[in-house]
Formats: sequence, C-alpha cells, structure tokens
Amino acid sequence: MSGNNRIVQRLRVHLIAGPTGVGKSATATELARATGAPVVVADRLQCFTDIATTSARAGAEDPGVERHWLGDRTVADGDLSAAEATDALVKTVQRLGMDHSFVIVEGGSISLLRLFAARLPELGWELTVQLLAIPPIGEYVAALTRRARTMLAPSVSTDRSLLDELATLWQDPGQRYFVASVNGFEAVLECCAKYSIDVHTVHRKEISSHVMERFASLIGERHAEHGVLQHRVFAEIFEKDPADLAILRSAA
Repeated sequence: MSGNNRIVQRLRVHLIAGPTGVGKSATATELARATGAPVVVADRLQCFTDIATTSARAGAEDPGVERHWLGDRTVADGDLSAAEATDALVKTVQRLGMDHSFVIVEGGSISLLRLFAARLPELGWELTVQLLAIPPIGEYVAALTRRARTMLAPSVSTDRSLLDELATLWQDPGQRYFVASVNGFEAVLECCAKYSIDVHTVHRKEISSHVMERFASLIGERHAEHGVLQHRVFAEIFEKDPADLAILRSAA
C-alpha cells in the first residue's frame, strides 16, 4: 500500500473516571492485564512521591502492568496546576501512543479532568469513558474508613504511614498551606487541634485507639464528601451527548 493510501489508525484511549476509593486502579489494572495496554494516572496528588501513602500512590505498581504518573515531584517543588497536569497527561498519552494503539487513563482529579474534557475535540483520539459510581453512602464511608486505617498504620512496617508523611512535611512552615489542603492531612490536623496533639511528633506518639479511630473515621467522612462532589461533576462532564465532547461513551 502506498504512503498516500495508508490508513492511519486513531489512538484508542479508555478513560476510567470516578470518585476516590471506588476501584479505579483495580479496574484499570484488570483491563491492562487483559489488553497489554499501559495505564496513565490522571491524578495531580499522586505526582508527589513524598505523599505516596496519603495520595494512594503507594502500592499501585502492580506486577505486569505498565503504569505512568504525570511526574515525580515533592511538595517542596510546589503545587502542580491543573493546566500543567493536563499538558503532562496529553503528552504522556501521545508518547505512549507511538508504541501502543490503546492506552488506559485512570483518574479522579476534578480540575484536571475538566480541562482534559475541554481539550478532547482537538486531540482526535477515539475515546471511551467508563464512569465508576459510588456505592450506597454507608458502605462507601465504611470502605474509605478501612482504607484510612491502612494509611495510618500500614501492614508492612517499612512503609511510611500518613502520619509519617504529615509530620515530616509539617517541619517546613512554607509547605503547611499545601499540606493542610490535602484530604487526609486536613482531617488529622483537625483532630490534632481537638486533642492537643503536636503535629511535629504525631508519628512518634503513643496515640490511643479511640483517637486513632477518630482519625480514620474523619478521613473516611471527608473523602466521602469529596467523592460525592467528584461523582456529580464527572457525570456533568462526561454524561453528555457524544457529539458535544467528540467522544464515544461506554457504559460502566
């Protein structure tokens, strides 16, 4: 076939979007193993290697799955804007598209996916979208609370806990504004103020089971509140007529 008649196949991209803690990574991992496609994580917080536990990046490197993050930053580098994250997402998918005809994107960052959706018409990808829903609210809060307990006390003793990450970052006053904006950290900071716990040494203190459970339950509640917002926003963004976004939706 001559070069002029050669058919150029459009890059196929499958976006798995949804609130925190509903199984985006597990769903993407299962699909990646079945198809051999790489996964790009569309999450701004998971770019920060020094909050890997708090952002749920820790443990996401599944064997046999090629997973890519939008960058490797530290909190000291400053926040990653939604525009910068969107540029990184598009560039990463396009780079992977040089070697793969199918790429999986998983994500839950509201600001990032808003900008990403706005850029879809110019990209020319064949995009399908899978929206993961929230389970009944009681089940959802309970699941997020269980996840918070693991973040506070990882099963592997060598892993850094959420409290380790918080206490380390809190040493630098210049980082505290960003730290206090992170779900998980924000809830623990509120509890530390209530129970007169020094944030600098919270990771070394013998904290009662009652207070640790309050940490976990408040983290779960705050993540659930944010998850409800994510669910509503993603439905508004992606559950439109395909012609409006130049995408092809697939049912979750």
